[in-house]
This record gives sequence, C-alpha cells and structure tokens, in this order.
Amino acid sequence: MNTALPAYRYTATGTAMYLGIAAALLTVCIWSGWLIAVRFSSGSALTAFDLALMRYSLPALLLLPFIWQARVAIRRTHWLHLIGISIGAGVPFFYLSSTGLNYAPVAHAGLLIPGTFPVFVTMIAVLIYREPLTRHRLIGLSLIMTGVTLLMLSSLVQQQANILKGDLLLLGASFCWALFTVSMRVAGLPPLAAAGLLCWVSTLILGVLYLFGWVESGLTQASQDELLLQLIMQALGAGLLAGFFYGFAINRLGAENTAAIGSLTPVIAGLAAIPLLGEHLSLAALVGMAFICFGVVKASGFRRRKQKAAAIIPATRDEVDLLASR
Repeated sequence: MNTALPAYRYTATGTAMYLGIAAALLTVCIWSGWLIAVRFSSGSALTAFDLALMRYSLPALLLLPFIWQARVAIRRTHWLHLIGISIGAGVPFFYLSSTGLNYAPVAHAGLLIPGTFPVFVTMIAVLIYREPLTRHRLIGLSLIMTGVTLLMLSSLVQQQANILKGDLLLLGASFCWALFTVSMRVAGLPPLAAAGLLCWVSTLILGVLYLFGWVESGLTQASQDELLLQLIMQALGAGLLAGFFYGFAINRLGAENTAAIGSLTPVIAGLAAIPLLGEHLSLAALVGMAFICFGVVKASGFRRRKQKAAAIIPATRDEVDLLASR
C-alpha cells in the first residue's frame, strides 16, 4: 500500500518554512486591502470588468518574461492543472467575489472566501486523491461549517436576501480559490510564472467579453484618485505581490497550512472595514468568525503535523494520471 502523501501536502522545514509563513502573512494583509478596495468601488462608476482588467492586464505584461523562462515547465504541466490555475484565480473567481461584495459586507467576504476554501480543498482531496478524513480535520471542518451556517442563518432570519445572495456568490469564489490552490501546489510551477499564466488567460477572456459587448466599462467616468487607488490594489497588490507571495507560501507550507494563516484575513479585513467603510461586525459575524478561524486552524493541523519533505515537490505521474482520469 502506498502511504506517500500527495504533493500538495508536503511542507518545507527550517528557514524555508519561516519564509513561507512570512509570505502567507503578507498575502493576508494584501487580501484584506483588496477586499476593502473592491467593496469601496461598489458605489462608483467602475464595473467588475474595469477592476478585473486592472487586476490581470498589467501584471500579464510585466510577468511575461517569467512565463517565457518557465515555458518548459508549463508545457510539462498537465492541462487540467493549468486550467485549475488559470480559472481558479482568474475571471470566474474575480466576478464571483466582486459581485458578492456588492451585496455582502467585507467581513462576510473575509470569512467565506479564505475561511471556507479548506472545506473545498478537503472535498478535492477526498474525491480525487482518496484521502481519508482524519479526526482533527473532520472536527475543524465541522467548526467551519457551523460558522458558515450561523452567518447565513442570521441573514435568512433577518430577511436580508441581498446579503444571503452575496454570501452564496462568495462561497462560489471560495471553491474557485480552492481549485487554484490545489492545482498550483500539485503543478509546482514558479509562483511568478503561474501568476503570469493566469493573468494572460484572464486578459484574453476579458478581451473576448468586451469585443462581444457582454460587459460594460466605466473607466472614463471614474475619478483619477479612484483609478490610482484601484490600480495599486488590483494590479500591484492582488495581481503581482499577492500572486507571488501566495504561490510562494503554498509551495513551502502546503494548501492547508497556508489556509490556517489565511484565517486571519476576516479578522484584519473586518476590523479595517469599521473605520474605512463604516461597516460594523454583527454578533453573528463575530461568532461565525470565531468558529471559522478556529476550525481552519484545527482542520489544517498546523501546530501538530511534522513533515519531513521540503521545498517544491511536483506532482507524481500517478497523481497526474489519477486526476486526469476523474
């Protein structure tokens, strides 16, 4: 019986592990700022298409040299993993998250996107890699689902249909992010090359949508200050820095450990939204935050698991064949 862990479960040790933790923490800060920036734009002339264009087009040009350097590794990567990377963090994720933020507050987005994607990661692990559910993972996932249920029940009881709609869209974005995370980890591509790849694919998709008239743009109606703010947060923050730091973190720590650190996102985003956006944390959001954050850490086994493998470990041929057969 083969007891080897799948590639995305291996983690680094020593200095590489601490660098991975630092990268994950920086990603959390950028994520929080990105959520606030997207929510801030919901009342402006800028559309989701405008934000997505900023998010992907400029980084696509800047990251082109890294794609070229990694062209051999990209060609050797299974096409399903390339689709998972390009779509999981690409246009579908962006539209689901930005549209969800038009209805739901930042605290909900911080809870539901990075908070629940460990559930979807586990679903992929169980269905595709046939991994067993350990006791601490099952307990952690149960806590996460309890937090999500409390959050959504609150909106249902208070008849906040728009917020509930936003929460469902954010859950869809969380699934996309889980797909990206697992695909990125198993593929083992250099972070900047992977970020450039998804930006190019996303830019092409956005171009097709615009040519066929399926999207609208409000770039000409937005103020210069707002354009500058969104350009910094979308292109520099989410497009370049977060793409690199997140890819670096999951290549060193694995999907689950990175998720554990990512559970800090709703805390930082929720607190920052109070003075910046005038939002407030409801009792349901606070309780849900506690359940989800603790559940993510419990499910990841971050403090208990000690693994021997280090650095970037690409997918084995057996894993590629198994994924391709599903």
